[in-house]
Amino acid sequence: MAFLRRSKPYDRNRLLAEAARARAKGKTKKALALLETVLGHEPANPELNRRIAPMFAAVQRRTDAWTAYRIAVASLVKAGFVDQAVGVLREAAGHLGRERGVWEELADAEQERGRPIDAHKALLEGRQRFRSRRDRPEAIKLLLRARKLAPAHFEANFDLAGLLQRTGAREPAARILAELASRSRGGELRRTRLRQLAHGPTPGALWRFARSLVGSR
Repeated sequence: MAFLRRSKPYDRNRLLAEAARARAKGKTKKALALLETVLGHEPANPELNRRIAPMFAAVQRRTDAWTAYRIAVASLVKAGFVDQAVGVLREAAGHLGRERGVWEELADAEQERGRPIDAHKALLEGRQRFRSRRDRPEAIKLLLRARKLAPAHFEANFDLAGLLQRTGAREPAARILAELASRSRGGELRRTRLRQLAHGPTPGALWRFARSLVGSR
């Protein structure tokens, strides 16, 4: 009677149709299992990966979701559809906001289509997803990327200097603060001098902070 227990032969169209019906009924896990069967036969299929990625994210399989998104995005970029790739990466960011690579690839795609300002904004948006102490290394990496795109951006550099200080990288933090102090005015200068004072509470630092309060360097 073993023949009665044999599994159905692989039928791509049947599996895709069953997956669509399951998903329409809200049976995400069943739909995912069916699509994974097809994916096992076509692991590099970009459209299939695009379809399955948010389903992986919905069941907290974040690594699988990001792998699927990356395959879909790489195919779009290779074909020259960078605008569509940005859209897919935006979707990925909505599901996988704490995956640093999503924000880095989004920034790369924005640069690819000639939008460095949007690339910088993407990195800063991603940084906001990493706020806890244990997240500092990820936040620093995103801010370092942002610094390369916009070396003079005050808030990003001020944020980066603070994180570097808190992780013990005092010399790089001091260099960034010195850069900011050399070109800042008003409230930005006062904030920079105050952080320099906290970084190294010396008479000189105190004097420079006091001068900043009256608008002097």
